[in-house]
Amino acid sequence: FASMVPSGMSAVIGDISNVQTPEGWLGIELFALFFPVSLAILGVVYGARLIGREEDSGTLEIILAGPVSRLKLVVQKLFALIKLLAVPAVILWVSVALGSIWFDFSPNLWHVAQAVIAGWLLGLVYGTVAFMTQAISGKSGLATGVGIGVFFVTYMITIVSQLVDSWKDTQWLSPFRYYDASNVLSHGFDAENVITLITLGALFSLIALLAFPRRDIRS
Repeated sequence: FASMVPSGMSAVIGDISNVQTPEGWLGIELFALFFPVSLAILGVVYGARLIGREEDSGTLEIILAGPVSRLKLVVQKLFALIKLLAVPAVILWVSVALGSIWFDFSPNLWHVAQAVIAGWLLGLVYGTVAFMTQAISGKSGLATGVGIGVFFVTYMITIVSQLVDSWKDTQWLSPFRYYDASNVLSHGFDAENVITLITLGALFSLIALLAFPRRDIRS
Protein backbone atom coordinates (compact mmCIF):
# COMPACT_ATOMS: atom_id res chain seq x y z
CA PHE A 1 0.00 0.00 0.00
CA ALA A 2 2.81 2.42 0.86
CA SER A 3 4.31 1.99 -2.61
CA MET A 4 0.98 3.07 -4.16
CA VAL A 5 0.97 6.47 -2.44
CA PRO A 6 2.27 9.27 -4.69
CA SER A 7 5.59 10.69 -3.58
CA GLY A 8 4.09 14.17 -3.37
CA MET A 9 1.50 13.01 -0.86
CA SER A 10 4.12 11.14 1.15
CA ALA A 11 6.16 14.34 1.35
CA VAL A 12 3.15 16.10 2.90
CA ILE A 13 1.74 13.44 5.25
CA GLY A 14 4.94 11.53 5.94
CA ASP A 15 5.91 7.88 5.72
CA ILE A 16 2.80 5.70 5.80
CA SER A 17 4.67 2.41 6.15
CA ASN A 18 3.99 2.46 9.91
CA VAL A 19 0.34 3.47 9.63
CA GLN A 20 -0.80 0.28 11.37
CA THR A 21 0.94 1.28 14.61
CA PRO A 22 -0.68 3.84 16.95
CA GLU A 23 2.32 6.15 16.60
CA GLY A 24 2.28 5.84 12.81
CA TRP A 25 -1.43 6.57 12.65
CA LEU A 26 -1.05 9.63 14.87
CA GLY A 27 1.90 10.80 12.80
CA ILE A 28 -0.19 10.82 9.63
CA GLU A 29 -3.58 11.91 10.96
CA LEU A 30 -2.53 14.60 13.44
CA PHE A 31 1.17 15.35 13.62
CA ALA A 32 2.17 15.47 9.96
CA LEU A 33 -0.04 18.37 8.89
CA PHE A 34 -2.98 19.40 11.10
CA PHE A 35 -1.16 19.97 14.40
CA PRO A 36 2.02 21.75 13.22
CA VAL A 37 0.22 23.93 10.67
CA SER A 38 -2.42 24.90 13.24
CA LEU A 39 0.21 25.79 15.84
CA ALA A 40 2.26 27.75 13.30
CA ILE A 41 -0.72 29.81 12.14
CA LEU A 42 -1.91 30.40 15.72
CA GLY A 43 1.63 31.44 16.62
CA VAL A 44 1.71 34.00 13.81
CA VAL A 45 -1.69 35.42 14.74
CA TYR A 46 -0.86 35.66 18.45
CA GLY A 47 2.64 36.96 17.80
CA ALA A 48 1.40 39.76 15.56
CA ARG A 49 -1.48 40.79 17.81
CA LEU A 50 -0.20 40.54 21.38
CA ILE A 51 1.34 44.00 21.16
CA GLY A 52 -0.21 44.96 17.84
CA ARG A 53 -3.73 45.03 19.23
CA GLU A 54 -2.89 47.80 21.71
CA GLU A 55 -0.72 49.62 19.19
CA ASP A 56 -3.40 49.57 16.48
CA SER A 57 -6.04 50.84 18.90
CA GLY A 58 -3.80 53.63 20.20
CA THR A 59 -3.86 52.36 23.80
CA LEU A 60 -0.24 51.26 23.94
CA GLU A 61 1.01 54.72 24.91
CA ILE A 62 -1.49 54.80 27.79
CA ILE A 63 -0.27 51.42 29.05
CA LEU A 64 3.38 52.51 28.84
CA ALA A 65 2.56 55.75 30.68
CA GLY A 66 2.01 53.63 33.78
CA PRO A 67 4.57 51.74 35.84
CA VAL A 68 5.15 49.11 33.13
CA SER A 69 8.41 49.54 31.24
CA ARG A 70 8.73 48.64 27.58
CA LEU A 71 11.05 45.74 28.36
CA LYS A 72 8.70 44.35 30.99
CA LEU A 73 5.78 44.64 28.57
CA VAL A 74 7.62 42.69 25.88
CA VAL A 75 8.60 39.98 28.36
CA GLN A 76 5.00 39.70 29.57
CA LYS A 77 3.73 39.41 26.01
CA LEU A 78 6.31 36.73 25.18
CA PHE A 79 5.21 34.69 28.19
CA ALA A 80 1.62 35.16 27.04
CA LEU A 81 2.58 33.78 23.61
CA ILE A 82 4.22 30.78 25.25
CA LYS A 83 1.17 30.06 27.38
CA LEU A 84 -1.39 30.61 24.63
CA LEU A 85 0.33 28.13 22.31
CA ALA A 86 0.67 25.62 25.15
CA VAL A 87 -3.12 25.40 25.54
CA PRO A 88 -3.92 23.56 22.25
CA ALA A 89 -0.81 21.44 22.70
CA VAL A 90 -1.94 20.25 26.14
CA ILE A 91 -5.49 19.70 24.88
CA LEU A 92 -4.18 17.47 22.09
CA TRP A 93 -2.11 15.37 24.48
CA VAL A 94 -5.01 14.98 26.91
CA SER A 95 -7.29 13.97 24.02
CA VAL A 96 -4.86 11.29 22.87
CA ALA A 97 -4.42 10.06 26.46
CA LEU A 98 -8.19 9.82 26.97
CA GLY A 99 -8.57 8.08 23.63
CA SER A 100 -6.03 5.46 24.70
CA ILE A 101 -8.22 4.75 27.75
CA TRP A 102 -11.56 4.60 25.98
CA PHE A 103 -10.48 2.73 22.84
CA ASP A 104 -8.17 -0.12 21.88
CA PHE A 105 -5.41 2.33 21.12
CA SER A 106 -2.15 2.39 23.07
CA PRO A 107 0.48 4.81 21.77
CA ASN A 108 3.54 5.64 23.82
CA LEU A 109 2.14 8.64 25.67
CA TRP A 110 5.61 9.87 26.63
CA HIS A 111 6.58 10.00 22.97
CA VAL A 112 3.26 11.67 22.17
CA ALA A 113 4.05 14.29 24.82
CA GLN A 114 7.44 14.89 23.21
CA ALA A 115 5.83 15.27 19.76
CA VAL A 116 3.36 17.75 21.25
CA ILE A 117 6.25 19.72 22.76
CA ALA A 118 8.03 19.70 19.40
CA GLY A 119 4.90 21.12 17.75
CA TRP A 120 4.62 23.75 20.48
CA LEU A 121 8.23 24.79 19.89
CA LEU A 122 7.59 24.91 16.14
CA GLY A 123 4.61 27.19 16.69
CA LEU A 124 6.75 29.41 18.89
CA VAL A 125 9.35 29.76 16.14
CA TYR A 126 6.78 31.20 13.73
CA GLY A 127 5.06 33.11 16.52
CA THR A 128 8.28 34.82 17.53
CA VAL A 129 9.01 35.71 13.89
CA ALA A 130 5.71 37.62 13.81
CA PHE A 131 6.30 39.03 17.29
CA MET A 132 9.76 40.24 16.31
CA THR A 133 8.42 41.89 13.14
CA GLN A 134 5.72 43.67 15.13
CA ALA A 135 8.25 44.79 17.74
CA ILE A 136 10.50 46.25 15.04
CA SER A 137 7.89 47.78 12.72
CA GLY A 138 4.89 48.50 14.93
CA LYS A 139 2.63 47.12 12.18
CA SER A 140 0.58 44.07 13.02
CA GLY A 141 -0.50 43.59 9.40
CA LEU A 142 3.11 43.46 8.28
CA ALA A 143 3.95 41.11 11.14
CA THR A 144 1.16 38.74 10.11
CA GLY A 145 2.26 38.86 6.47
CA VAL A 146 5.89 38.19 7.30
CA GLY A 147 4.99 35.36 9.66
CA ILE A 148 2.70 33.66 7.16
CA GLY A 149 5.22 34.27 4.37
CA VAL A 150 8.06 32.68 6.34
CA PHE A 151 5.80 29.75 7.24
CA PHE A 152 4.75 29.19 3.61
CA VAL A 153 8.25 29.44 2.19
CA THR A 154 9.84 27.16 4.78
CA TYR A 155 7.03 24.62 4.53
CA MET A 156 7.42 24.50 0.76
CA ILE A 157 11.16 24.02 1.20
CA THR A 158 10.37 20.99 3.36
CA ILE A 159 8.09 19.51 0.69
CA VAL A 160 10.27 20.25 -2.34
CA SER A 161 13.45 19.05 -0.62
CA GLN A 162 11.84 15.63 -0.24
CA LEU A 163 10.81 15.47 -3.89
CA VAL A 164 13.80 17.01 -5.72
CA ASP A 165 17.26 15.63 -5.06
CA SER A 166 18.99 18.91 -5.83
CA TRP A 167 16.98 20.57 -3.02
CA LYS A 168 17.85 18.08 -0.30
CA ASP A 169 20.60 20.27 1.11
CA THR A 170 18.06 23.07 1.74
CA GLN A 171 16.16 21.09 4.39
CA TRP A 172 18.10 22.73 7.20
CA LEU A 173 16.52 26.10 6.27
CA SER A 174 13.08 24.96 7.42
CA PRO A 175 11.99 24.66 11.08
CA PHE A 176 9.84 21.71 9.97
CA ARG A 177 13.08 19.79 9.45
CA TYR A 178 13.68 19.97 13.20
CA TYR A 179 10.06 19.27 14.16
CA ASP A 180 10.24 15.74 12.68
CA ALA A 181 7.18 14.43 14.56
CA SER A 182 7.10 10.98 12.96
CA ASN A 183 10.52 10.12 14.37
CA VAL A 184 9.70 11.71 17.72
CA LEU A 185 6.55 9.58 18.00
CA SER A 186 8.54 6.43 17.28
CA HIS A 187 11.83 7.10 19.04
CA GLY A 188 11.49 10.22 21.18
CA PHE A 189 13.30 13.54 21.05
CA ASP A 190 16.37 14.25 18.98
CA ALA A 191 18.29 16.63 21.25
CA GLU A 192 19.87 18.54 18.36
CA ASN A 193 16.48 19.23 16.78
CA VAL A 194 14.97 20.42 20.06
CA ILE A 195 17.93 22.71 20.74
CA THR A 196 17.64 24.16 17.23
CA LEU A 197 13.94 25.01 17.65
CA ILE A 198 14.58 26.54 21.08
CA THR A 199 17.52 28.54 19.71
CA LEU A 200 15.47 29.94 16.82
CA GLY A 201 12.62 31.02 19.09
CA ALA A 202 15.05 32.52 21.58
CA LEU A 203 16.91 34.43 18.84
CA PHE A 204 13.76 36.03 17.44
CA SER A 205 12.58 36.82 20.97
CA LEU A 206 15.90 38.46 21.80
CA ILE A 207 15.70 40.67 18.71
CA ALA A 208 12.19 41.73 19.79
CA LEU A 209 13.43 42.49 23.31
CA LEU A 210 16.20 44.67 21.90
CA ALA A 211 14.14 46.39 19.20
CA PHE A 212 10.90 47.35 20.91
CA PRO A 213 12.35 49.57 23.68
CA ARG A 214 14.36 51.53 21.08
CA ARG A 215 11.72 52.54 18.57
CA ASP A 216 9.16 55.30 18.57
CA ILE A 217 5.64 54.31 19.54
CA ARG A 218 3.19 55.73 17.07
CA SER A 219 0.09 57.54 18.27
